Amino acid sequence: MERDGGEDDDIVCLDESFFINDNYQLTRFTFGSQVLELYCLQSASTDFDLTGQLVWPGAELLNHYLSKNADMLRGCSVIELGSGVGITGILCSRFCNEVVMTDHNDEVLKARLCDILRVL
Repeated sequence: MERDGGEDDDIVCLDESFFINDNYQLTRFTFGSQVLELYCLQSASTDFDLTGQLVWPGAELLNHYLSKNADMLRGCSVIELGSGVGITGILCSRFCNEVVMTDHNDEVLKARLCDILRVL
């Protein structure tokens, strides 16, 4: 592309991390007698692919139910698909024999690894 002066425009590249909100805050969640502290965003990202950076209300509802019915988890194996913050998988790990947590986004996985290593 040329301007009036005939010179090429400078190419400006932005690192993809410029668009990623990684301002995680340590947040405490209580489900029955279980307390979880996890790093997560306090509000949603504009990127649909980074929805795993925050705790969804449905996950909190599910965790309240599971904490009240923990006996049904004892001896079970659980796989959490699209675990995001991992709040349900981590809670299940306190009652189940085995928990496998998955997600596909590298940014979400990187952030979750820190939480998982901290709580285990």
